[in-house]
Amino acid sequence: MPRISLSLLWLALGAGAAAGCGDTALPPATIENTIDTVHLWALNGTDVGTPSALDLLAGIPVRPELGDVFDVGFDIEPDGTAVLIPARQLGGSETPGIQVMTTSFDMVTRAPLEDYVTDSSTTIAQGTVLTARSRSSSVQCAVTVGSLPRYAKLEILELDATDRTVTLQILANLNCGYRDLEEGIPVN
Repeated sequence: MPRISLSLLWLALGAGAAAGCGDTALPPATIENTIDTVHLWALNGTDVGTPSALDLLAGIPVRPELGDVFDVGFDIEPDGTAVLIPARQLGGSETPGIQVMTTSFDMVTRAPLEDYVTDSSTTIAQGTVLTARSRSSSVQCAVTVGSLPRYAKLEILELDATDRTVTLQILANLNCGYRDLEEGIPVN
C-alpha cells in the first residue's frame, strides 16, 4: 500500500472517529433549574405514608415503602444523629451518591463528577450543603452514550428531632447529564 494511501486512511479514520463523538453530545437542555423546599420524615419512627427519600431523577420526595425508586433516604439514628443514606445502603442502586460541600448553597454552581459517598451514611446538621448524584437512567435521555445520572445540590434548612423531619432546599438539574446547579436553563 503506498504511503499516501495509508496517510489518507488514517485521516479518514480520525475524521470518522471525530464525527462519531459528535453523535454522543448531550441534547440541548430544556428543563429550567429551580430551587424548591421539601420535607422528609425519618425512615424509622414516623407514620407510614410520609415521604422519607428523594427521587433525584424527578427532583421529588418519595415513599420508599411503596417501592418508589429513590436515590437518597433520610433517617435519624437511635443516638439522635441525622443522616442521609445513599440508595445502595438501603438495597437500591449502587450509583447514587452524596458529597458534603465546604461552600454555601449559592456558591455551588456545578456538581463534581467524582468523590460521591455511595456506601455509607452521611451525617447532616442544619446548614450542611451537599451535592448528590442520582442513579443512571436512559428513560428520558435521548443520547447514544447510554444511561446518565442527574445532579442536585441540597441544603439542610431545619432538623426537627421531635417530629423526626428534615426541611431542605434543593436544586435538582433534571436535564440528562448536565451538572450546572444554578437557576435557569443549564449550559453544561
